[in-house]
Amino acid sequence: MSTLQVISISHQTATLEWRQALQLSKAETTAFMQELKEAQLVEGVMVVTTCNRTEVYFETTHASPGMIQERLLRFKRIPNPEAFAPRFIHYSYSESTLHYLLEVGLGLRSQVTGDRQIITQFKESYQLTNALKMGSPLLHQALQTLFRTHKRVHNETDFRAGTTSVGYAALERLTDFYPRKDFGNKRILIIGTGQMGTDIARYAASFGFKDITLTNRTSAKATQLAQELNVQQIPYEQLGEQLARYDVVVSCVGGGELLQPGQFGQTAAKRVLLDLSVPQGIAPAAGQLANTTLVNIDQISSRTQAAQEARQAAIAVVEDIVTEEAVKFAAWLQELPVAEAINALKAFFEDVIGSELQKHPLATQPETVAAITKATLDRLVRRPAGALRTTEGASREQLLQAVGRLFHTSAQ
Repeated sequence: MSTLQVISISHQTATLEWRQALQLSKAETTAFMQELKEAQLVEGVMVVTTCNRTEVYFETTHASPGMIQERLLRFKRIPNPEAFAPRFIHYSYSESTLHYLLEVGLGLRSQVTGDRQIITQFKESYQLTNALKMGSPLLHQALQTLFRTHKRVHNETDFRAGTTSVGYAALERLTDFYPRKDFGNKRILIIGTGQMGTDIARYAASFGFKDITLTNRTSAKATQLAQELNVQQIPYEQLGEQLARYDVVVSCVGGGELLQPGQFGQTAAKRVLLDLSVPQGIAPAAGQLANTTLVNIDQISSRTQAAQEARQAAIAVVEDIVTEEAVKFAAWLQELPVAEAINALKAFFEDVIGSELQKHPLATQPETVAAITKATLDRLVRRPAGALRTTEGASREQLLQAVGRLFHTSAQ
């Protein structure tokens, strides 16, 4: 029988140093999912990889979380896999996996509670799963439950009140170093125009920044965003020679060469480097430069107190909604074997009817054959389907096993 399971390493269990070792690019995510599928370990799989977490959700009939974890560590060529083991959490039952998925997808387990980015990240991850044709019934039902629950939380609670995200929190963190009224005199450079960089670029003007510059490895993306926001852009190739000009540098792109202390030059004024990249984008030694402070993603705390207080007050209601949706999912799971048994029984009867009709040359009109087949199937399946649906517990299990043995269907 298939179960929905998950393995996760996140900010709740591991520091940035550990998490970034398991960060997956889109190409790596695709390759890893294909590896699991080709090894016949999973029926369906979805990988969620962000700056705060790497998680693998999978439907399987026989694989354990430990097997998937071992594959992931081997895929990333981790030299000391045993050291990572305590930093993972596993859920191996469908109901507990669904409950965890809802908590993560709604932002209850985010570094900034209620982070709006996480639901988008789940949607993008599921889009990749579907594009690769690696979906499965349990995975599909779980994601549809998440999207429905997210809509309920938005409509029925104040959990989404205010604007709180990692990007917003990062800009709020700057008030520890500069009065907000001085933001208009500070030059800010945002490196990377992915989701995080775009988020920060959109918020920066509302925080009072007037001198905003973007750069990105793919210049077209930065150009489009710069034109949309009416801000400046510099070519990524000129980044090294331009860094010293800025009071605030925000790195939102990892995986390349670390920006080194020498590239930032010296400054007599206060300078803040925000490294939101995973893997890290700025060498830690840059924080030792005179008048320079380096803040990484684990050191960012939210300054949006009003929004956070509203969200904290709404958490109990959100958790009640999560419980309600988890109960619905559990009920669906209970009915799943019945639906599978009925479908298997229909397929068996349809095959029998089809083979018998072929023996009668007079049954040549397709519409007549189809009508006879449907009517016969409905009558044959009606009583066993009713019996399966109205029984529960051990009696239902006995009926399912009997159907499988009698008709040699997959319900066995």
